[in-house]
Amino acid sequence: MNINEAYLKFTQKVNKNYTNDNIVVDRGRFVLLFNEVQNKFVEWILEKRNEDDIRDIQILLVPDKQLSLKEKILNHQDFELPKDFFSFSNIQIFGRSKGCKSTKLFSYEVKSENVEELLNDEHNKPSFKYRETFYKIGANTVNVYVDDFDIAKVYLTYYRYPRKVDIEGYTKLDETASTSIDPEFDDKIVDRILSACAKEFNINDENLQKIQFEKDRIFSRI
Repeated sequence: MNINEAYLKFTQKVNKNYTNDNIVVDRGRFVLLFNEVQNKFVEWILEKRNEDDIRDIQILLVPDKQLSLKEKILNHQDFELPKDFFSFSNIQIFGRSKGCKSTKLFSYEVKSENVEELLNDEHNKPSFKYRETFYKIGANTVNVYVDDFDIAKVYLTYYRYPRKVDIEGYTKLDETASTSIDPEFDDKIVDRILSACAKEFNINDENLQKIQFEKDRIFSRI
């Protein structure tokens, strides 16, 4: 489904939801709404982790992206998250020590408030000998903790943001002309997103009640 077809279908869905006919939605508002709702849709899918639903967003899964080292601070080495990072899936961490080749480490995620305790725990602190470490994600980085070794490589599997759509025919907020960018999901997913957009759409009419966004209600399969 291209973006013009999506816009037309959205307009039809909006008019179907109300007794008023010929409700006009400007193209700029449609684009903003679609991009917002498709992000909420992906978030909803990932929260549910339903096997059938999660197949619908596999186009967004980026496997084994090698991360770039950003800086070394005290007892952790920080790797930069991709700019299009949306949600974590898996991570592989490889460490190296003097005289030893790069080796894959067992790793697990921790909370910030537990880091100091783990670093001071002989049984849980990072160890090249036992091939284990821990990490935390935040502030656009992955912080990997070390002791007497360095991190050689970090590979991240993650879900990226869906591509933002656009449609020709309006002037954007930065005063540039819009261009047509189609949705990247298949038609059945685009249709679900459009149905959610129609329910999310607020009509400025005192006789019509504002539609509230309820993720489980608007995204569930019909």
